[in-house]
Amino acid sequence: MLKLHIRQKIILGIVIISICFGCLGFISYMNTIQLEDEVQLIERSDDLSNQILEVRRIEKNYLLYHDPALFTLGLDYINKADSLLQELMGKFNKLDKIQSGKKLKARLTHYRGLLEQLKNSPEKSTLMDSDLNTHLRETGQAMVELSKSISNYQRSYILSINSTLRSNLGLSMIGFAGVIACLVAFLSTNILKPLREVQEATRRISKGTFTPLPIKNSHDEIQQVFAALNSMVEQLAKRRRQLVQAQKLSSIGTLSSGIAHQLNNPLNNISTSCQILEENQKGKDALADRMMHNIMQETLRARDIVKGLLEFSRESEYSPGPVEIGMIMKSAMDLVSSQVPSNIALSSEIPEHIFVHADRRKLQEAFINLLINAVQAIGEQPGSINVTARMDSENTIIRICDTGQGMSPEIMERIFDPFFSTKEIGQGTGLGLYIVYGIIEKHQGSIRTESNPNEGTSFYITLPLDKEHKL
Repeated sequence: MLKLHIRQKIILGIVIISICFGCLGFISYMNTIQLEDEVQLIERSDDLSNQILEVRRIEKNYLLYHDPALFTLGLDYINKADSLLQELMGKFNKLDKIQSGKKLKARLTHYRGLLEQLKNSPEKSTLMDSDLNTHLRETGQAMVELSKSISNYQRSYILSINSTLRSNLGLSMIGFAGVIACLVAFLSTNILKPLREVQEATRRISKGTFTPLPIKNSHDEIQQVFAALNSMVEQLAKRRRQLVQAQKLSSIGTLSSGIAHQLNNPLNNISTSCQILEENQKGKDALADRMMHNIMQETLRARDIVKGLLEFSRESEYSPGPVEIGMIMKSAMDLVSSQVPSNIALSSEIPEHIFVHADRRKLQEAFINLLINAVQAIGEQPGSINVTARMDSENTIIRICDTGQGMSPEIMERIFDPFFSTKEIGQGTGLGLYIVYGIIEKHQGSIRTESNPNEGTSFYITLPLDKEHKL
């Protein structure tokens, strides 16, 4: 069975109603034209009746006075009546009227013949010929009755047309009332009631109740709105869970900042103790010298990590300046190195002295997010992450390439959307790449992706060079 959308139902209803009312209007219009023609015919029929009555009046006067002038006048009226009847018969379209017209035509011809016979008869014989007079009167009476029957038929036909017009008007009013009733019922059932359900659903959503609406017919626009609203409800519930997770991560960031501050004191003590030990014991034992050197190097490395962690977690205003890409990338790689498992090789091939006009902390945050994303894309399989950079006359192009599982075109279209994540709930907020996109855009740069399923992913970041360090 064909399922129609609301829009299609409305259009179909309008077409059907237009056709019905158009046909009814056309029929009524044709009836009015026909009524006008019939009114003209009845006027001519009345003229014919008057002509025949005038012939009968002249007939009586002629029989009384035998005035030849009356005879001539009578023939003249008969000829006029004959011409008028001939004209009317050309417009008759009903068999009954045509038959009556033919009979009247025959009576007129016969009557004319009787008058001629009456004229040619001697006066005395005419006065004595009662059969001829009687025949003449009977023929004249038949002509009157036939002309009246034609007029009466025309009048009854006009009344029937008028009745048809009234019926059409009544049907139009009933049909219009029915259309209004159907329209009210349709709007109430298919539009107003679902809109009330949507309104109630939005009230529940505003109170934190994410209950989906029942979908009865997916081909209906209103039901499609229900489906979209259900999708929104599902996404809102998911976003709420992700926001809770993001809040937890924010709390962890605050905690990490505090821990980093606390680690500075032990690291300073280790560094100071190592320096004192080196001053007192240096040169006495080669192994001890090498161990103390390692302790000092690792302490400095831990101090740099703590410093980077503090810078990363500290909120700051956007303050761009000339910064070297290689140094920012090295700092970011140091911060994420603890999260890079042994199965992933992390390498960088960035030439020295590539300076961009950027906010150091924000750009470092973007690089960290991209590196962590690459680590998660590779997972437990052996792989590598390679970072390269090159310059042209105006920009630097940074490429972060991983050998992870890659992405489909459908996923690539949405990776920079906020809260979009392919990870399971609790393993990602879907904000990382969205933050990266915002940071790069803030720096008047651009970011694009190249990826195929099972073929890895490459992010290309284009940033404007610092004006004082352009080629």
